[in-house]
Amino acid sequence: MSCKRSLICMAVIALFVAFENSELHGLSVVASAQKADPKKFRHAVTRSEDAGRIITMLAVAPDLTIPKEIVEKAQAIAVFPKVVRETAFIMQASKGYGVISARQSDGWTLPAFYQFGGGGYGNPFADSDAHAVILLFMSKDALGLFEKGAVDLKNEHKAVEGPVGTLTATQQKELEQAHVLAYAYFNGRLNGAAFGKSFWKAFGLNPINNINKPVYGIKGREVLAGTQIDPATVIPGISSFTDALRKYYSHQPVSESIPK
Repeated sequence: MSCKRSLICMAVIALFVAFENSELHGLSVVASAQKADPKKFRHAVTRSEDAGRIITMLAVAPDLTIPKEIVEKAQAIAVFPKVVRETAFIMQASKGYGVISARQSDGWTLPAFYQFGGGGYGNPFADSDAHAVILLFMSKDALGLFEKGAVDLKNEHKAVEGPVGTLTATQQKELEQAHVLAYAYFNGRLNGAAFGKSFWKAFGLNPINNINKPVYGIKGREVLAGTQIDPATVIPGISSFTDALRKYYSHQPVSESIPK
C-alpha cells in the first residue's frame, strides 16, 4: 500500500473514531425496544427531518433533480444532510451524519443512522459551507453490503456520478451496471459529478449504533434488513425521512438495472 493511500486510510479511520466519540458523548446505550428518551435524541430527529426535506425539495423540483425513473429503481436511499471538511493527521477528509432507508414490499424501512467519511476533499460548491450527499443503492447486491455493518464502496461497488434532470440514452447505457449513484446538493443545486472521480476511492459508511440501538433496540443493518419495529416505541419525528420517501417514491422497483 502506498504512503499516500495509507495516510488517507488513517485519516478516514481517525475520523470514524472521532465521529463515534462525538455520538457517544452524553448518551447512555440501552439495547432494548423500550421507547427512548426524545430529549436525548433530538439531534437524530433533526437529522431525519433535514433528510426528509431534501427528498421533498428534490421530488418537487421541475428540472435539476434526480430522474424519477432512477429513484423508483433504487433499493435503498441515503441522505447525509450536512457534510463538512475536517483535518485528521495531515490529510483533509469529508465527514457527515445521515440516514438510510431500504425499500420494502410495503414501502420503506425506518431510517437507519449512519456516518459518512471520505478522504481528501471538501465542499464541491463552496469552501466554507456544508453540503449534502445523496446516495442511491441500485441493486440488491449493493444493499447486501450493509449486512456486515460498515460499508466500503470500492471496486465494482464504487459510487459513480448520478445523472441530473432528463435521463439520456447515453446515460442509460453508461449506468446499466451501476450499483451506487452519488450526488452532492447545496443551496438548491444538485450535481452528480461535483466531487470528481477520485473522491470515491477513499469513502465509507459506518452505522451509528449508539443511536440505532437505543432508538430501535436493534443495529442499523437490522433496520435496513426490515426487522420489525413496534411503531409505538418510535420517537416522534424519527420517521420523517421515511415519510418523505413514502410520499414521493412509494412504487416498488421493477428491475435492479437502470431503465432502458
